[in-house]
Amino acid sequence: MILDLRKLKRSGKDTEDFFFCYTPQEDLIELPDAQIAVPITINGTVSLTGEHSAIVEGEVNYVIKGECTRCLENTEKTYLLEFNESVEENNLDGYSVKNDTIDLTKIVDDLIMINSPITFLCDENCKGICLGCGENLNNSQCKCKNK
Repeated sequence: MILDLRKLKRSGKDTEDFFFCYTPQEDLIELPDAQIAVPITINGTVSLTGEHSAIVEGEVNYVIKGECTRCLENTEKTYLLEFNESVEENNLDGYSVKNDTIDLTKIVDDLIMINSPITFLCDENCKGICLGCGENLNNSQCKCKNK
């Protein structure tokens, strides 16, 4: 996912929209029995702010599929994350422009990792499973004696 600032400069414009589909590393999220459904989509705008600097802003849209942490049912959730990053040549504190290009991979990976859920729930009000009989409490009442 490379943005070429030279191409943008040659076009005579200061701003350009972009759209990418991206397949991340498998270990990008650390949820047991869950993974990112590919591809992730990224769209946004790059705006020149100087000779070797720009602002990159946009949205990352992705789906996580896996087992609910509480009830173990298969589920999927869609996530939409926004980003707005200033990039410049030799930036030691953030993302850098290298050879007049911006690689969005690190920005997107960092955004997903930072916002990755700790638990993966089918619903915020998931009741889970009975520890005594294993009944999914979202579907029926538990009838075991371990209440």
